[in-house]
Amino acid sequence: MIRANCRYLVKGKELLMKGSLLMTNRTITMKRKRQEKVELPASFREKHVAEFIEGCDRILEVDPTLLDTMISKDFPLFLKKEQTEMTLDHHFAKLGSSILAQQISGNAAMAVKKKFMALFDDVFPTYKQLRDVLKQDDGTEKLRACGLSQRKVIYMGSLAEYFEKNEGEILDLFTKESNDVIEKELVDKIKGIGPWSAQMFLVTSLERMDVFASGDLGVARGCSKYLDARPEFLKDLMTKRTEIRRSKIKHKKLNWKVYDEDIVEKCGEAFAPFRTIFMFLLWRVSSTNVEVIEKNENNYVNGT
Repeated sequence: MIRANCRYLVKGKELLMKGSLLMTNRTITMKRKRQEKVELPASFREKHVAEFIEGCDRILEVDPTLLDTMISKDFPLFLKKEQTEMTLDHHFAKLGSSILAQQISGNAAMAVKKKFMALFDDVFPTYKQLRDVLKQDDGTEKLRACGLSQRKVIYMGSLAEYFEKNEGEILDLFTKESNDVIEKELVDKIKGIGPWSAQMFLVTSLERMDVFASGDLGVARGCSKYLDARPEFLKDLMTKRTEIRRSKIKHKKLNWKVYDEDIVEKCGEAFAPFRTIFMFLLWRVSSTNVEVIEKNENNYVNGT
């Protein structure tokens, strides 16, 4: 156990957060004293699912200054709505959509996905339907005509093959295994799925609440702004670091400081086991354009 008194500077005002800093292998918990508790508006609570609201309450216990960012708009992924059945084809569509969207703009991704779905009566195909098309003599050409690169055709084929060969085990993998196990399986077994794509799948398809993509550009930029406004918290992270893992983000022309990946990761750990929510908040912090934020969040949730 490590005890610490924490002071954070936010928008020119000093916020005192005194108490014990409890450190375990996965979690850092800050307990505030003599700090007025902030509350989520009732309307915000009513719109979102219970687990998400529990996570928001937890995050505000750690850092109440995140309230305004949190309630600035609703979170599409966590709104109360009719639950989607978590079938193999649902998961296949989420992973397939992420492959289609790689390395191209959001608008281009939507256009490619629309053409791709047109081959299958305007719905995303099942993995068996895609396998059947790829077995045809002109299957590759059909997908290429939709705007897929040769490499993406290979990636989609690898994804469909993985689902077909492992259809008896996939649901158990996705429902019973840890985030790390699932990420490693997807990255190791499916061409075109890297750590970031696997992590986004954990959030958008499996709806896991403790995912944190420390290498993501938006997360890094949001974390930079977050830490710059809280110098004492940053100092604490720097003092306690046990390893140095440099960021892979190229930053020669950036107008914000790129912190090492281990620092970004440790920052996220303060909000476990609800790092997914903190990640969304960092995405919001990273941008000043509300319309862009809303579009990105909706595209992210819808897999485009």
